[in-house]
Amino acid sequence: MRMTTPIADTFLLLAAAIWGAGFVAQVLGAEHVGPFGFTGLRFTIGTVLLLPLLFIVPWPKENAQEVRRITWRGGLIAGVVMTAGALFQQAGLGHTTASNGAFITSLYVVFVPLLGLFIGTALRWNVWLGVAIAAIGLALLGITREFEFNRGDPLVLVSAMIWGVQVIIVGKYSTRVEAIRFSMIQLGVTGLVSLVFAAFLGQLHCESILLAKWAILLGAAFPVAIAFTLQVLAQKSAPPAHAALIMSLESVFGMACGIMFLSERPETQQYIGAALMLTGVVVSQMVRRERSRELQR
Repeated sequence: MRMTTPIADTFLLLAAAIWGAGFVAQVLGAEHVGPFGFTGLRFTIGTVLLLPLLFIVPWPKENAQEVRRITWRGGLIAGVVMTAGALFQQAGLGHTTASNGAFITSLYVVFVPLLGLFIGTALRWNVWLGVAIAAIGLALLGITREFEFNRGDPLVLVSAMIWGVQVIIVGKYSTRVEAIRFSMIQLGVTGLVSLVFAAFLGQLHCESILLAKWAILLGAAFPVAIAFTLQVLAQKSAPPAHAALIMSLESVFGMACGIMFLSERPETQQYIGAALMLTGVVVSQMVRRERSRELQR
């Protein structure tokens, strides 16, 4: 059963808020544990945290065999892509700032519609306009006088392109899968593959893990277990480009968390950038809402 658009948008907005706050945990974790170790631990723990839901959420009875097959296939594909995105992002965050990381990662709002063109996804003018407005907002939000190019930024940019692919894959499969298990499979693949690499590279030291334990646990529970599951559930009703627009607001939430918890003082242009990003999301919804009203008449 598909959820209503307002509920789907709320789930995506909540995921964006969690991811925005989660950048702090990722940067803190990178100070003690290598990218493969940190990614492997938080994604594996996040998968384990979802296990109790298997006893609560059953497989759909209708077309059960087909749903199982697509869930496993889609989950494995999404897991491979997510592994690449998470590792590039974490490797980059070890050599850049949280604000740079949040800003550059949110550029997937631009990559999703561009990548969608290669698979024949047609977008309405208002979505393109919303993406353009949001991209300008992102630039104002992230490129300030204090902005410095760090050697980790190119790696985060690569991860942003990969996250764009992940959003499209989730959009392709989400309407035909069991969402909780799909989420667990993609998270589990990311965790296990990353742990294998971490073991070979010697990034699993008990002392380092203990120093980063809170960052790992917070990164596992909220950005991984909760936010990625909300994304899969929401994209049953929200197209990839629209979902990317809302999820890109993680930069805005990241700025808000900096104000509340780190006593940061954004410049005027950053407030304007945040406002433009919100405007881009609203513009992307306009045609759909107008059409809904016409249908109701």
